[in-house]
Amino acid sequence: MAITTHETTTGTAPQLRISSLGRPMLILGIVLIAITGIKLFGADNHEMYASYMFGVMFWMSLTLGLFGMSILHHCVRGRWSVPFVRLMEAGGGPAALLTMAVLFLPFVLNPGVLYDWADPVKRAADHVMNHRSAYMNPMGFTIRYVAFFAIWIAYSWFMRRSVLRQEAGGGFKLEISRTAWGAAGIVMFFLTVTFALTDWLMSMDNHWFSTMYGTWFIIMSCGAGLAFCLMIFNANSDKEPYRSVISPTLTRDQGNMQFTLTMLWGYTSLSQFLIIWNGNIPETTSYYKNRSSDMFPPGMASNHWGILGMALMIGRFFIPFFALLSPRIKKYPENLRLVGGWILVMHFIEIYLLVQPSIPGRAIQGPFAAHFVWDLLAWAGVGAIWIAVFALQTAKAPLVPTYDHRLEAMKHAH
Repeated sequence: MAITTHETTTGTAPQLRISSLGRPMLILGIVLIAITGIKLFGADNHEMYASYMFGVMFWMSLTLGLFGMSILHHCVRGRWSVPFVRLMEAGGGPAALLTMAVLFLPFVLNPGVLYDWADPVKRAADHVMNHRSAYMNPMGFTIRYVAFFAIWIAYSWFMRRSVLRQEAGGGFKLEISRTAWGAAGIVMFFLTVTFALTDWLMSMDNHWFSTMYGTWFIIMSCGAGLAFCLMIFNANSDKEPYRSVISPTLTRDQGNMQFTLTMLWGYTSLSQFLIIWNGNIPETTSYYKNRSSDMFPPGMASNHWGILGMALMIGRFFIPFFALLSPRIKKYPENLRLVGGWILVMHFIEIYLLVQPSIPGRAIQGPFAAHFVWDLLAWAGVGAIWIAVFALQTAKAPLVPTYDHRLEAMKHAH
């Protein structure tokens, strides 16, 4: 039976009810996914597959980001992340991961639409793809897809089960055990996500590769996951159960963690560029070439990927960096709410810039071509399903965990 103590009203403070979004978002998601599916399984489906890849990978990144942040929480037992545990479990737990596994299935069932290495004729005609075929082939792609999600779902289920057992009176030893499992989980997370992103995104470019790609994606995803938690937590700081635990010290620590991830994002982004630039090998520059203004004739000066790249440098790094330097920004929930929302908007641009130019034919079209409508439709459809699952999962346990003794200290810190 679901624990619904957080659905009642206590005192004069209104009660947060995220779970109420579940059913309407599920209905909306089914309708939008049905429209997407008609195009996806039609005769000329390349454009829709490209749009659907963007939609899936945005929400996949958020899911993996929340999953990764939950592992970090259990490993270091940070005080700042205690109020976020339920949000991380709902968005990066077994149900969310299983949902993303199902939504990713079209690419597993029909990989040849977006991946040239899955086409025997194209693979045979390309020396590099042919050389990689022992690893990059449809059978290996499918086996690894199953393995990745099996590991993630099993691990997240095990950790959530441990949390619920402790909440039911299992004792502090369960929390200590999760710390050890969290350390091992970080290694598992980095390895599996790196291999998964090599399969799902990096392999869409037939020749390009980067040793920083997996780490870069993990940092951007965890930054987005934390921003998502910041936005929800601070936007509802006047509602229970968050009203009882929020304090300037807590929001400062949360802002500092987001600041750390912002710096790591800048470091990994610049490092990847510097490594490729210093290597000075033409074959390794295709990623940046496809995302620069050099790809477009003069008449398309207002519609090229370089504009988004510049917006990303300013909006994803410099604005959050300088905003989060200020103690005053981190002191007030309304400020952190805006910072979290801003980073999520930048994350939308970042995943769009990451995915779309890698798809054959999309790079030369520019970001705001006719396909952008389908990109938004696919993003909204997958997103509605994801939000529905997230919202329904929040109803299965109190929004703020009851097992952590530090919560009492937070409640008396005002």
